[in-house]
Parts: sequence; structure tokens; C-alpha cells
Amino acid sequence: MFFFQIILIEDAISNFSLEIDSLLNQVSHQNDDTAKVNTLLILTKECSKTDIDLASEYCDQAYKLAIDLNFVSGISGSLHEKGRIYWKTGQLDSAIYLVSKAITINDSLNHLQQLANTYNTYGNLLLYNQLPDTALVYIKKSNALYNSIGDSVGMAHTLNSFGIIYKAIAEYDSAAYYYIKYLQLNEQIGFLEGMSAGLINLGKVYYLNKEYTKAKTNYLQSIEYAKQFNRLKHISLAYTNLGMVARAENKFDEALNYYQKSIEINKELNNRSGLASAYMNIGNIYFEREDYSKANDFYESALAIYTGMGYTKAMMDVMVNQAVIFERRNEYQKALNIYQRCLKLATELNDRYRVRNISYNIFKVYELLGDYKQAFEYQSKYYVVNDSIFNLEKTELIADLTLKYEKEKDQARILILENENLAKRTIAIILFLFIFYRNKSRKDKIIADQKIKQLEEEKKLLAARFLVEGQEEERKRIAKELHDGLGVLLSTAKMQFTTIKDKSPENKQLIDKATKLLEQATGDVRKISHNMMPGLLTKFGLYEAAEGLIEQLDETEGLSATCEIIGDTKRRS
Repeated sequence: MFFFQIILIEDAISNFSLEIDSLLNQVSHQNDDTAKVNTLLILTKECSKTDIDLASEYCDQAYKLAIDLNFVSGISGSLHEKGRIYWKTGQLDSAIYLVSKAITINDSLNHLQQLANTYNTYGNLLLYNQLPDTALVYIKKSNALYNSIGDSVGMAHTLNSFGIIYKAIAEYDSAAYYYIKYLQLNEQIGFLEGMSAGLINLGKVYYLNKEYTKAKTNYLQSIEYAKQFNRLKHISLAYTNLGMVARAENKFDEALNYYQKSIEINKELNNRSGLASAYMNIGNIYFEREDYSKANDFYESALAIYTGMGYTKAMMDVMVNQAVIFERRNEYQKALNIYQRCLKLATELNDRYRVRNISYNIFKVYELLGDYKQAFEYQSKYYVVNDSIFNLEKTELIADLTLKYEKEKDQARILILENENLAKRTIAIILFLFIFYRNKSRKDKIIADQKIKQLEEEKKLLAARFLVEGQEEERKRIAKELHDGLGVLLSTAKMQFTTIKDKSPENKQLIDKATKLLEQATGDVRKISHNMMPGLLTKFGLYEAAEGLIEQLDETEGLSATCEIIGDTKRRS
């Protein structure tokens, strides 16, 4: 017989707390812009801890404003928060749908922070929908993203989620490992506000391993941390778990005392789900004491809350326990009526696990009634659904593996294309650089050749200039020696012959002839000297020398020459 003896209320999740009044004041003064959307989303998160209906209202406001502004990031944030609200109200299918839409948007935006958040939430939703293997895939994705952006608090949340998953599949050693890593990371980064959640969850692992002393120690430590940060919900959760430890040790009065403390805090917080869980657990204590009347009273209180909140699956759990009470009282028809109602709800929700369990309970009741035809019908239904669950889990596992394989192939193809594109770009760059430097080398060579040629021309001109200047200097030197040396000697010789002529009349004819030869020689020397370095050029410059030369030509028989100079005739040194 399936009986929900213990309600393990939600695993503790750590979040920073903000003053709701401060947020309300802030949002009331904001314009209708993206900043207001973000504030409304923060307000949604805070209110969801105490008033889920108010949280839903603020979330709807954020979504509407984000749509009006076409603020895509705000739209995905609103879908994410609305999904979390549906999760808390037991509407898992709606929650999964909205969070998956948020994932699609965040993935398209490449918004890594929000994508990591939605992956984490989606993984936990899949776990609550009894798909731990798929849940683990998404928590790993979330952890990898948080690690890539350096979000230590986000990484801590995923460590907590890993622990929740491994606890759910009864791998308690792994669960304890991740919870301890979560606590260590919180201490390392100074996120002490998250310690209470980790201690509660680690305590649950010890509780499931029946290490009640260690479980109780962790719960009490969590209360101390929760008091530091006024985390009343964690305090109530710790009291509820302490009640479960006491109940396991058959300390029923102590258990009832802890549950009562949890109820008082949850009433203060208006935490209806916490109240319902406490009522459910108290009902279970009275059930074990076989005080079915009191047990049913508390079940009714829990059922009323869950019905008001729309927690259909929690409603079914309470109703199944009530049906078991009617079985114990041998009121089989009442039990069957409740089971049939639960089976209808479970079928509508396509909740195969509850359909299977409830079908089994109905089969057992018909068996007790001796109605073997009906018993066989529901027993067959039980086996069919049980087989379908097995096949579904197998199919989902294969689908997940196939999807992962295809995605890895796609990623490999993308990587190959990226590498090919990179290679093409690299080749193009190398080719461009080769052509550029080759052309530059050619240009540099042409310029260098031109410079060399220019230098050679300048060198030739300089050499010619030096040669001309050297020749001119040499002509000056020879002209000076002819004029000042040989010319003087010839003039002196002529003077001597004139003196001799006076003293030797008998040799007058010879002396006159010699004198004429000396005059001719003197004139030739003077002419040669002047031709080599005209005196006018040296003394007065080019223009005067030119005029002198033209005058000499004009005096030559048979020639008529004139000189006309245009422009500045001033000599420059």
C-alpha cells in the first residue's frame, strides 16, 4: 500500500534578502523603463518567499512592462520568475514550459548570467518531475556557465543542486560530498547567508542514512545561521526537520513541539506551503499513534491550504493518506471514492508515477473486498503504467544521449568550419602581407637605385667641377708664370739688347733683329698668358671679359663684332 507518511518539504535554497518596503518605495518612484522591470523582478523574488500571490502580481507587472518596452532580457526574467512561482504552487508542467522559453531567449541573447540561472532552475524542475538524469545535465551546464563568468555564488547554488539530485536518487555519499563542498565554498567567499540552507540539506542526508544525531546537529547549526540573517523560513524548515528526527526516534511529543514552532513561524510569514507541510507531518504522527480522527483533522487542514494554493499533487498526497485511514477503518467505499478522485487528477496531469501508485492501492482495496475482477483490472493497469514508466525513462535516457551526441556533432562541425574559416583568413592575411612586403621591397629598391644613380651623377658633377676648377687653377698658375716669369725675362733681355745697340753700333742690324724677335716673343708670351687667364675675367668678371674679347675680334681684319649684354651686370662673388 502506498502511503505518503512523510512530507519532505522543499530543499533549502539560499538567496540574498532585501527589504520589501524599500523595493516598493523604489518601484513607486521609477518611470516605466527597464530599470523598473528589474526592480519588479527583484520584488517578485522577495515576495515569493512569503506571499506567492503578491509575487505573481508583481511578476505579471514586470512581464507586461517588458513586453511594452520590447525589453527582451526583462521578458526572459519574467518568464523565469513566473516559472518558479508555478513550481512553488505545484504546477510543474507550466513551470517547465515557461522556464524552457526563458532558456531559449537567454541562449539567443547569449546572456550567460541569466542562462546559468535558468539552467539551474530548469534542472531542479526536471528533478521534481522525476527526471534526475536530465536534471543533472542542466545543472552541469549551469555550473559550467557560472564558472566561466566567475560567479562564485552561482557556483555555490549549483553545488547545492547537485546535492539535491544525488539525494533524490539515493546516492547519499555523493549528495553529502556536494553539500559539504557547498558549505566550504560559502565560507570561502563569505556567503554565510547560504550556510543555513546547506546545513539543512546536509542534515537531511544524515537523516536518510538514519544518522539522527548528526542530522540534529546540522539542523540546530542551521538555525543559528538563519537567526543571524533573519531567515525565518529556514528556521521553520529546520524545526520541521527536527520534528522528523524526533518522530524517527519515537519521540512524538518532542516532534509535535518542533512542528508547532514551525507552524508559529510559518503563520508569521504567511507561508502557506510551510503550514500545510507541518500539518501533514503532525497528521502522520497521529496516524502512527492510530489516532485517525486527529490525523484526519490535520490532513484536512493541510488539504484546505493545498487546495487554495492549487497544489494538485500535494492535494493528492494528502487525500491518499486520508484514503488509507478509511481502509484502516474498513470503510473501503470511502477509500475507493478518494482513490478514484486522485486517479482522475493524476491522469489529467499525466502523472504516471501517481497513476501507478494509486492504481496499486485501488487494486488492493478491491482485493480486500473480494472483487477480483476489478482487482485484476487495476492490477493490470498498475503493471501497464509501471512498464510505460520504465520504457519512458529508457526512451528519455536514449533521447538525451542522442541529443547530446547530435549536439556534440554539431559543435564539432561548427568547430571545423570555424577552423577552416580561420585558416582561410590566415592564408588571406599571409598572402596580403606577402604581396604588400614584396611591392614595398620593389618600391624600396627602385628608390634606392634612384638615390644611387643620383649620388653617382652628383659624384660625376662634383668630379667634373673639381677637374675644371683644377684646370682653371693650373691655367692661372701657368699664365702667371709665363707673365711674371718668362715675360719679365724677355722684357729684361730686350732692354739689355737696347743698351748693347747703343754701345755697339757695328752690330746694330743684328741687335735690332734680335730685339724684334724678343718683342715678338714677349707679345706671344703675353698673348698666351692672357688666353689662359684673361686679365679682365680675373679682375672684373665675365661681362667685362666678354666685352674685351669682342673688341679684340672687332679689331681683327675682316671681322665686325659687337657686344650687347641684357640683365644685371653686377659681379657677384
